[in-house]
Parts: sequence; structure tokens; C-alpha cells
Amino acid sequence: MDRRWNLVTDLDGRHLDLDAAAMEKQSPQEREAFLSRVYGQAEHGFAYLYENIPIYDIYHRGDSARGLLREVFELVNSEAMIAFARELTGASDIGFADAQATKYRAGHFLNEHNDGVEGKDRRAAFVLNLSPKWRVDWGGLTLFVNDDGEIDGAISPRFNALNVFLVPQRHSVTAVAPFAGGSRYSITGWFRAGVDPMASKRP
Repeated sequence: MDRRWNLVTDLDGRHLDLDAAAMEKQSPQEREAFLSRVYGQAEHGFAYLYENIPIYDIYHRGDSARGLLREVFELVNSEAMIAFARELTGASDIGFADAQATKYRAGHFLNEHNDGVEGKDRRAAFVLNLSPKWRVDWGGLTLFVNDDGEIDGAISPRFNALNVFLVPQRHSVTAVAPFAGGSRYSITGWFRAGVDPMASKRP
């Protein structure tokens, strides 16, 4: 399975999947200009910046190679996991899950949003945290926001913990600090209602 990391962001309302390795080779001036655009948008509206491996898309392209990411995808779509998700959330119509690997480096973030996307039928989000010995002052916290714009709760990315929360729900991922002792790794995705629309399209 392809393990190439994408650098994902939003610029002017358009989602971009960029080659993370290629972006690392930018000149300091190019990188500064790019980050200035991303952070400028984040100051006043919705924006995000992090790396991912789109496990769901890769799986449904028909890559038959065995590997850890493929096994993770099959785990979150196993009968036991789907049954667990239904019982935990009370959403009896959950039928499948999608997933991605994510990596938040220093300066990466995800602004406030609620995961409610028309047509996706998301019932709950999940985050499987994979960074050992993470400190809360390194950032990368999932913050929940109430209707008054106040913080209603927070989840630190504790190693090997599975966090599940209902959709829609206002939340964000705080920026990872420049002094963080590593990157924030996780497997994230959504438990969704109905039948996986991509299942019948696999090669």
C-alpha cells in the first residue's frame, strides 16, 4: 500500500493535496509565502494544515498488497467494530467507516468545524492516537466548542487511546508547538450510515 504522505490544506475554499516530500524541498522564501497564505486564511476563517495518507481512497483503488494500513482499514470496518460503534453512539444505521493516517508537525492545525458534510452521512468521528509520551503543552489537542464559543472540553492525544464523538459537533485541533518533541500521529475517520458507496466500484 502506498505510504506517501500528502500535505493537505485549504486555500480560498479549495482543498489541496500536495506532495509533502516535495513541499519540504521548497526554498525558505517559497515556504514562507505558502505558510503566510495558509495562516492568513486561518486568522479570519476556516483553514487547516497537516499531512495524511488517504487509506480509504487507496483501499478502494484496489491495492491488494497486505500492510498495516490496510489491516487498520479492515479492522475499523469489521463486524465487531461496526457493532461497537452502533452501540456506543446509538446510531443503529452505521454501516461502514472511512479512515486516513494523519501527521501533525510543528505549526500544523485544524480550525473549528463540525464534520457535517452533506452526502457523507457521518454519524461519529474517531481518532486512534499513535504518538507515545505526548505532552499537552505540545499542542495538538482536540477542543470542543459550545454555542457560546467557549471551550466545552478537550482531549489530549494520549497514546493508544481511541476517541469517538458524535457528528455534528464543533471542534478543532490546536496547532502543534514548535518545541514539540515529535509529530502527532493518528488514524482518523468517520463511522458513516448505509452502505459504502465505493465498495461496488473497486477494481
